[in-house]
Amino acid sequence: MLQPFLTSAVTILVLDTIWLTINKKYHDELFKNVQRSPMQIRFIPAVLVYILIPFAVTYFAILQSKSISESLQKGALIGLSMYGLYDLTNLATLQGWTVEMAIKDTLWGTFACAIASLLGYYFTKIYKFNI
Repeated sequence: MLQPFLTSAVTILVLDTIWLTINKKYHDELFKNVQRSPMQIRFIPAVLVYILIPFAVTYFAILQSKSISESLQKGALIGLSMYGLYDLTNLATLQGWTVEMAIKDTLWGTFACAIASLLGYYFTKIYKFNI
């Protein structure tokens, strides 16, 4: 379980870093509007997010799949569910959270988790790279 977890964790972390960097100005403005101050990241909850998402991708999309396409589909559904839940909750409860952000971020999470599951499945079950 370590190999697919590490693959999916690194993939999601790298992809999210790229996403957040490319969209930094938009995110900064949104969070400043929502919380009336610049975004402040709490380290421990952030680390837990980047443990829980790859854990779900690993357990439900990589290890439970019988093909790379099944893993890709399950990863996409996990991303849609997790990121969608986060964004729709924010949209429902936070003044200033935008429909645009909810849609973009949910689509992004769907993509990121799909790619993480695809790579995790490939390196674990097809290429059989082991740590």
